[in-house]
Amino acid sequence: MKRVRPSDLCAVIDEDDIVYVAPLPDGPVLVLDGVSALIWQTALDPQIDDTVAYVADATGQRPEDIAGHVDAFVTDLVRRGALVLVDHG
Repeated sequence: MKRVRPSDLCAVIDEDDIVYVAPLPDGPVLVLDGVSALIWQTALDPQIDDTVAYVADATGQRPEDIAGHVDAFVTDLVRRGALVLVDHG
């Protein structure tokens, strides 16, 4: 999975198991909890190289069963302007 970071055009409040993400200026505010908050936090953690493997381990799932879902969720957050892809160039 590609590396991501929060967009400069969104506000983020990360409170334990809930993440509030507001693409500015028009929103809407996204409330991420449970697995969605875990995916957000894991994808942004520079210490974790494999988001899918980490989330699979944390949720008791097999990586091959959730990889498409995790990737689709992150891709949707990029589309919504909450996350941006990190350019390795």
